[in-house]
Amino acid sequence: MKAVTVLFRTCMILGCIMLFTQPGLAAKKKSKQADKDPHTIVTKEANTIDELVEMLDEKKCGSCHPKIYREWERSWHAKSVVSPGSLKGVHNFIAIGLPKEWNKPLTKAELLKCLDCHAPIANYASEELAVKIGNMIVTAHKEKDNPAGKKAKKALEKLNVGCVSCHNLKAISVARGLRGDPKKGAIYGPTGANSGGAHKTIQTVDITRSVFCMQCHGKYTAPDGETIQCNTLSGSFQNAYQNNGGTETCQDCHMEKSGKSGRKSHLFPGGHDLDMVKKGLGLKVNFAQYRHLPGKIKGVKNDKAWVPSAVVTAFVENKAGHRIPDG
Repeated sequence: MKAVTVLFRTCMILGCIMLFTQPGLAAKKKSKQADKDPHTIVTKEANTIDELVEMLDEKKCGSCHPKIYREWERSWHAKSVVSPGSLKGVHNFIAIGLPKEWNKPLTKAELLKCLDCHAPIANYASEELAVKIGNMIVTAHKEKDNPAGKKAKKALEKLNVGCVSCHNLKAISVARGLRGDPKKGAIYGPTGANSGGAHKTIQTVDITRSVFCMQCHGKYTAPDGETIQCNTLSGSFQNAYQNNGGTETCQDCHMEKSGKSGRKSHLFPGGHDLDMVKKGLGLKVNFAQYRHLPGKIKGVKNDKAWVPSAVVTAFVENKAGHRIPDG
C-alpha cells in the first residue's frame, strides 16, 4: 500500500512538471518557427535601417512572385522616399515646417506623419533611429551633390512602400475599428488564395477599393488627430468623378490588368508615365486657313499683299477620374 502511494505521488509530481513546462517549450518552438517566417513583423524596435529592413525581408517575396516583384522594383512605390518630389517634400516638413511653422522638435511621431505613407515600416523604428532617418532625409536633399548627401540617399533607398506595406501594414487599416489590427505574419490579398504554406493568406475586399489608396493619396489622419493633405487627388476623384456616376476604382486604371492571366500590374503608372498620360488626356486640334487683308498686318515685307495665316483651335479632354494635372 505504501509503495502504491509513493508511486501515485511520483506520477502526480511528474504530471505537474510536464503541465507547467510543456507550454513554455511549445512557445519556444513557435517562436523559432516565427523567426523563420519571411513575413513575420517583429515586435521589437529596430536601431538601424538594416535591422528595420530585415524585419520584413521583402526580397523573399520575389522568390515566389518574381514577375510582380520585378514590376514593383521599377515602380515609384519602390522609391517612395528618395524620388525627387518625395525627398523634397519630406525635407520641407522636417527642416521648415516643424521648427519654423509649428515650433516642434523632430520626433518619431512627427516623422511618421510623412513616413507612415512613404515608408510604413518606419513604425517599427526606435525613437533614436527615426530621428536619425529624418536627419538623413535633410542631408540627402540639402547636400545631394556632395558625398554626405549621396551616402544618406543610398541608405534611404532601402525604405519604400513595399509588399508588406500594402499587403499587411495598410491592408485593413481603412477601417481599423471594424477590422482590427493586421495579423502579424499574414499576407492580405483580394482572393485569399492558398500560398502553399509560404505564409498565411487572408482575403480582404478593402485592398480592391479606392479608399485603400486614399489612405495616402489623399487626406492622411495621424494618430494624434492631425490631418495632412499632401495632394488633392482623392478630393477631385470623389467630388468630380464619383459624384457624377463614375464607377472605376484607382486600381482599375493604375493597376490595369495585363496579359492573358488578367493579373493586376504592380507598376502603378501615373503622371510620370507617358503612356498613362496619353490614356488620361484626349487631344483634338483643328486648323483653319485664313488670309489677312492687305495693309491690315504691320511689319510684313509686302503690306499690299494678302497675308496667309491660320486659326488653330485645340481641345483637351480629361479622361481620367481626377483633375489633370494634380498632385
